[in-house]
Amino acid sequence: MNSKLKIITPILIAVIVLSSFSIVYQIESNEVEKGEAKMNLSYRFYLKNQGPLNLSSISLRLALLKDWGNYQIVDDIKIRLQPNRTTTDEYTNEFAWYEYDNFLVNQTLDVVIDANITVKFMDYSTYDFGNIVYDEDAYLYKLYTAYDALVDTTDPRIQSVANKFTSDTSDFTSLAFEAYNFSSTYLDYKLLSESKGASFAISNGYGDCDEYQNLFIALARAVGIPSIGHSAWFGDFQTGYVSTDAGAIAHAYPMFYIPEVGLISADPTRGKDALYDNWMKTDGKRITMTQGPDHPYRLLNYKWVPVDGFDNPTVESNYTIKINDMTTEYFSKIRSIILYQLVILPVVFISYNIIMGKRIKKEKELKVKKLLDPKNSVVQMEID
Repeated sequence: MNSKLKIITPILIAVIVLSSFSIVYQIESNEVEKGEAKMNLSYRFYLKNQGPLNLSSISLRLALLKDWGNYQIVDDIKIRLQPNRTTTDEYTNEFAWYEYDNFLVNQTLDVVIDANITVKFMDYSTYDFGNIVYDEDAYLYKLYTAYDALVDTTDPRIQSVANKFTSDTSDFTSLAFEAYNFSSTYLDYKLLSESKGASFAISNGYGDCDEYQNLFIALARAVGIPSIGHSAWFGDFQTGYVSTDAGAIAHAYPMFYIPEVGLISADPTRGKDALYDNWMKTDGKRITMTQGPDHPYRLLNYKWVPVDGFDNPTVESNYTIKINDMTTEYFSKIRSIILYQLVILPVVFISYNIIMGKRIKKEKELKVKKLLDPKNSVVQMEID
């Protein structure tokens, strides 16, 4: 009997564990929010006029970190050098402006912005959106389909690809995936000096993150899906992470709009290497700064008065971000169950063996005692 228990018990435990995993997986697959990363960070823009001429005017626009839908929350933000003004545009981008009529040789501008933000890990890939209906008169629909030369949907080559999509014309998420899949797999990554647009991308078959973004937006809009581009910082963020704006952190990615849900992320540049990991998902590797066409997260303009015998002034600028502290938490119930079982199962197993060992020992002692009992007839016969 004891040997049977030893076999049956671990089998029952395994069945219970596997069943619990299956049940929790089904529950988790319908939950959108998978976790979050809390970051304390600083970003800095340093500017110096190295001469030999004074600047007659200078204008610096810096994007301020802000809330974006339900996937990025700014808990607090502090600007150490107060700007001349702040503005908010039609895409809800927020900017700090620094403007000077004169900027002398060796004069510097040093702007540091501190923020605490929460980046949510969202996954809409298994979410049931129901029947999607677009109101073409709605403000957001018009905003996310407004004409942009870089995403020209009237280009015959864009139209030709979009017309070959096989999904039902009313299944907008499937159509969006076809646009995403084509953009991710058709283009080869090649860094360009400026954004060329969707027509360039589809004609040449290459481009950087701007062209992956532009091609997706053009194809999505061509099949009736409002979408918009975003600028972001991108990296393997962790405590102590530091990067400059020499292309290392600049990233562009698109999102498409679903009524009553909001903007859904797609990142065809990253989808080139991991298609499904970057479809309708967000993670802690991307911090969104601005939304809309021609909205870089920093913009510097300056002028000077030419002087005979002097070269044009040299203006040094450096944009840097630093992650001062970062903590990551996953909301996965399966993870919690696994961690709990990793702790509790050895305890249960050891406790079970101790209890069973004591029980077996006691049974043996009773059996020996019974055999040696003088009242036992079998023992008594052997003594006689």
